[in-house]
Amino acid sequence: MTSEFADLPESLLRLDDVLTEAGDEAMLLTELDGYLCAIAVSPTPVAKSEYWPFDWAADERGVVRAPFKELDGLIDARLADIERELAAGEYGPLFEVDDDTSEVIWQAWISGFQQAMLLRFDAWDDLLRDTGDGPRGEAAMGLATALMLSDPTNHPDDTASEQDWAQYDTAMQAMPEIIAQVAVLLYRLHRQD
Repeated sequence: MTSEFADLPESLLRLDDVLTEAGDEAMLLTELDGYLCAIAVSPTPVAKSEYWPFDWAADERGVVRAPFKELDGLIDARLADIERELAAGEYGPLFEVDDDTSEVIWQAWISGFQQAMLLRFDAWDDLLRDTGDGPRGEAAMGLATALMLSDPTNHPDDTASEQDWAQYDTAMQAMPEIIAQVAVLLYRLHRQD
């Protein structure tokens, strides 16, 4: 359920180009995808006016600057695609893939997701504290694990056994699929009930 940028439709390639042209202040495409996914699956709805326009795309009055006028429609289109994929249970996060190792780099995606979580901090905090056995607890556990593993300082230490490192490596490799499953589960919990 991962996507490589080479296989993207023209609208997403254009979105990637616009984000790249925006410079270092803008999100990467994978970050934006995580951000928009969090908006789509948020425990409470997030109005577009709460996140758009992004600071880097607007002037001091909050008006979208000329180079980024196209961005609004591209973002709306990606959010609509995400919602369609989630509703169908077939969400494919836009993860980057390392050219040298073919490793899926999911950490940037979860960083974008986490940024959007701040728009509804209390609702997300409440969800992450759920330790129940049902779907909500399952989603909380998967999301909490992704957030924890995305921290580059959070790994086994020098005293860890080979088994500890093997479990860590397995969890890191499973994260792209777990993230996609958790996103679908969160959508069902918050939008289809």
